Amino acid sequence: MRRAIPAVIPAVILLVLAGCDAGNDPSIPSNLNFDAAVVAADGTLEDLRMMHGPGLGVSWGVFPPLEAGRPNCPPENDHYRCPPFERDGFTYTREITYLDANGDPMDEFVEGSTESIHYLMSVEGELSREWFTASISRDRDMTVSGLPLDTDEADDGVVTWDGMGEGDSQRTRLTDGGETREYRMESTFEISEVVIPYPRGEESWPRSGTITRWIKITRTLGEETETVERTVVITFDGTQFATVTVGEDTFTIDLAERNFGPRHMHRRRHR
Repeated sequence: MRRAIPAVIPAVILLVLAGCDAGNDPSIPSNLNFDAAVVAADGTLEDLRMMHGPGLGVSWGVFPPLEAGRPNCPPENDHYRCPPFERDGFTYTREITYLDANGDPMDEFVEGSTESIHYLMSVEGELSREWFTASISRDRDMTVSGLPLDTDEADDGVVTWDGMGEGDSQRTRLTDGGETREYRMESTFEISEVVIPYPRGEESWPRSGTITRWIKITRTLGEETETVERTVVITFDGTQFATVTVGEDTFTIDLAERNFGPRHMHRRRHR
């Protein structure tokens, strides 16, 4: 039985960004779509790193290694609840459930028998990058399915990820040339049929699928408050680059970037 995603943990995100024009409206900047795309893309790249789960290829250090099919985490009922894990200033919590072809919990990961894995994960901490510093917190409820039941096909298979998540960012701040834009961003997101080669390697780009984020953005200027909403859709096509769509604007992100920042977000030109 799958459990609900953990309660949202507030997050404070500080962004420093170059190359933007605030526009004529002092309350809602004209490049708000770009700002929303930057925050959504950072979360999506983190989503993809989470898709390295145990037994699925590169671990990225977030998931405990498997020993005889079991993670080094205490078992609790039908799942494993791992103690908090810290890396590079971030704290991760993870809950893992292995499922067979009937959707029943398994005691361990068994290549050829485990059909899907259910994860509850959260991450929070501080990051500092060029033009991008943040204190973040995100929660995820994700399931990977379609694990190969025939081990002879394991080297040339695919798995599919689906899930959802939510977060709350406060004092989201973007600065350009001494001009500062400050927001609060609340979001939910959905991972829909993201297909990834199995087992996954460093350059196993998602072949298809989308990650959609619905973001409520509030900006306060003096005593006035403006609230708008943006839907950000990130689409994968099997290449190193993904398409980011916000309203009528389209951008490109490089999935190989490990330290993503605003300067890696590129606007696509319409012909």
